[in-house]
Amino acid sequence: MAVGDIIFSLIIATYNAIVPSDMDYLVWNAQGNQTTCNVMGFMSGVSVVMSLLYSCSLNIYSLAIVKYNKTDYYIRNKMEPFLHGVPIASALTGGFAMLATQGYNSEFGGGCLAPVYDPPHCIGIEDGQVREGLEIQCGRG
Repeated sequence: MAVGDIIFSLIIATYNAIVPSDMDYLVWNAQGNQTTCNVMGFMSGVSVVMSLLYSCSLNIYSLAIVKYNKTDYYIRNKMEPFLHGVPIASALTGGFAMLATQGYNSEFGGGCLAPVYDPPHCIGIEDGQVREGLEIQCGRG
């Protein structure tokens, strides 16, 4: 859980600088590109999901100890693989699925979690086209 929080905090610290420079008219200090946006979206998405699911794991662990009086042996051998495996596997599966479907795109607020890249400069342009002077194709995702 702490690892997910640390990763998310590092992403938030560099939030605007990682956004693609195509969005510099909407987001202050946007200096990144699509690769930095993919990294930011992947890391922030994975860290948020991992933190939330680790919180659930911590609650299940506490329930097993307090209410059901499970032994350390039972928790270590039967429960702990799932208490760690489910948050990590779920977060990474979701993160890689979004990466494979080009789901990390710049959004108006400066994040990179928009499903489709459709900023104001793409109005009147067909999907797949790139406006002159910019790098990212409209309708990506």
